[in-house]
Amino acid sequence: MNMSLEVPIEGYVNILEGANIFSRKVARSGHIYFEGRPFFISKALAGRYIRLVVLSDRLIVDTSIPLHKDYRLE
Repeated sequence: MNMSLEVPIEGYVNILEGANIFSRKVARSGHIYFEGRPFFISKALAGRYIRLVVLSDRLIVDTSIPLHKDYRLE
């Protein structure tokens, strides 16, 4: 059975029943630790919190990267 988790701004995320959701802060090296094991995510996400979805024997990393750039065209 699928459930919907409302996420402000981003819309809706489908989460499978039985899934567990966690949050981790990405280290400067780009790694997170889950259950004592290191996982490399990305150095670009260092210092940011990411969402982890654990379903059965799978660890799913869910991130959103807000990006705003402003360039002068002169």
